[in-house]
Amino acid sequence: MEGDQDIGVISFRLFDIPVKVRPSFLVIAAILGWQTGDLFRVFAWIGIIFFSILIHELGHALTARGIGSTVEIELNAIGGLTSWTAPAEGFGPGRRALVAAAGSAVGVVFGGLVWLVVVSTGPYTGVTGFVLNSLIWVNLFWGLLNWLPVRPLDGGHLLTSLLEKVAPEKGERIANVIFFVTAAVAVAIGLWLRLIFVALLSGWLLWGEITRSRPRRGPVQIPPMTYDDVEDDSPVEERDQVE
Repeated sequence: MEGDQDIGVISFRLFDIPVKVRPSFLVIAAILGWQTGDLFRVFAWIGIIFFSILIHELGHALTARGIGSTVEIELNAIGGLTSWTAPAEGFGPGRRALVAAAGSAVGVVFGGLVWLVVVSTGPYTGVTGFVLNSLIWVNLFWGLLNWLPVRPLDGGHLLTSLLEKVAPEKGERIANVIFFVTAAVAVAIGLWLRLIFVALLSGWLLWGEITRSRPRRGPVQIPPMTYDDVEDDSPVEERDQVE
């Protein structure tokens, strides 16, 4: 493992891609797995989440690197993040859409393959059944969820890339309206289904859309000042002295 200045951060390379795992990722995964009520299953759940989100981000990273970008992956409290630099020939909307779609595509394909294995060779019970069913649910659910038109999910990047192509002048305005509506709907669904984590995450996204829509004030311009501006050239007022 590579050294890292951040306390508690796990760093390594996978397929020559730098990967960082922040402690907040492990904490949130453990909290979500605590409802299983079994300590061994909590650790199994952490491993499932780690593997599933990592292969999702690898889909983004390997696709972007194939186009000519320098990439790195970070797993944090809200899931995963793949950062990349634009190649020398640029990064048009088509390439951005391809990179955005690749992550969820890998997860959906993997989840589908695990489902085929379970259907063909199962049923499985106990810890094995828990692991296999969780791999199916996490990869299919998270993969399909990521394709929803919500910023900053993969579907949000797909939508902005599409609008940039078909409506370059009004694309940003249309995207802002769609992102606001979808985030609000996600909050309502999370509350209705009592999915607290989904509701909180959707609420955070909705708040981001609200703050984004507020008009931004430009920097206050400070007028230039010289020494002459601060000189007091006004006449001295004579006052009667009171003895």
